[in-house]
Amino acid sequence: MKRRLSMVFKNLKRKIVVGIAGPSSHQRQAVVSLALLAVTELALLVLTFCTNFLSAYIHNTLEVFHGFRLRALSNALSVVSFERVTGLFFEQPLQRWHDANFGGWTFWNTYYAGVHPVVTVLFLVFILVRMFAWKLTCVNWKRMNEGSMSPAAVDYAPLASADSPYYAPENTSAAVTQSSFGDMTPAQQYRFLRAIWVLGAWLSFFGFLFIPTMPPRLLPVCDFLNYAGANVGACLTTEYSFIDTIGAHGSLLWDWNDDSVKTLNNPYAAFPSQHTLFAAWCAMTWIMLMGPASHKLATSGSVRFWLRGLLRWGIIIYPMITIYCIVITANHYIADALGGLVALAISYGAVYAFYLYKDRRFSYHKSGDAMAATVLPY
Repeated sequence: MKRRLSMVFKNLKRKIVVGIAGPSSHQRQAVVSLALLAVTELALLVLTFCTNFLSAYIHNTLEVFHGFRLRALSNALSVVSFERVTGLFFEQPLQRWHDANFGGWTFWNTYYAGVHPVVTVLFLVFILVRMFAWKLTCVNWKRMNEGSMSPAAVDYAPLASADSPYYAPENTSAAVTQSSFGDMTPAQQYRFLRAIWVLGAWLSFFGFLFIPTMPPRLLPVCDFLNYAGANVGACLTTEYSFIDTIGAHGSLLWDWNDDSVKTLNNPYAAFPSQHTLFAAWCAMTWIMLMGPASHKLATSGSVRFWLRGLLRWGIIIYPMITIYCIVITANHYIADALGGLVALAISYGAVYAFYLYKDRRFSYHKSGDAMAATVLPY
């Protein structure tokens, strides 16, 4: 069933590419194939990045806001109860301590509003461009041009495929299975990292749909209205004293009272925290792409070895600062941040398990018997 479905998509892609580029020009087919890949990847990334807006649209369309608000408040109180039991409910004193000793709310509000999307987009664009740069070096353009002029040429050339006469094996390994992430090609690394990010983002999307959670900043608020004029807050002024820092001090980018924010944003998209999930994914991506130091460098114990280690692992401070930011601005609970980390761990484990299963199937079909599986194939 899976194999038949895969063949259906491959044949569909073949028809589209040949239909646009024509059956005789393999160079044009390669360019169209790359363009088609770019369009589909960008569409997937943009759609995934807009999961918050999509959840807002679904809730606004299918659910009465009053019921939506009550569910979000109930889930928020459950989170607070959980944190009180586990000793994690220190968001209020942490915010008061930061306000009394540091302040700088314009910076922290702008960090919350802008760093989260900008850094994530930069990482996604980097690994995507890196993949396309590698693919361009894997195509033997000269031979492809000669093949296009040959009457015996086939009507379709798989792009950068090991069984294609237009593949340039001198530029990269043609191996299908890989023993580690560092042995994977940039295209395989991109698909592995992208799959983790996409799955994690959609897990958070289902959290926004089925576990709407009122953020801390809205618990004591009585007068914040959405685009339809309905009160968004819980008005629990005696129980909670959170400050809506963006509402009180603003940011350099946007404010909760902006019409576009009221229309597009889901005010109860708190659990799990996408800020935490995306920041941790960026850190994981950086660490995996940097890779461990070479054996020669590791055994030398030089300053260069320690500087490289600091450069590789120093990125961990980014998700830590992000978690601190979302807590002191009262946009998330500690439990939301933990939920984001759990969502990332689940998505990583699921993608890793899928690749491991796929590798074992490949090893079995290639050898005719069960072989010791390598890790992270594509």
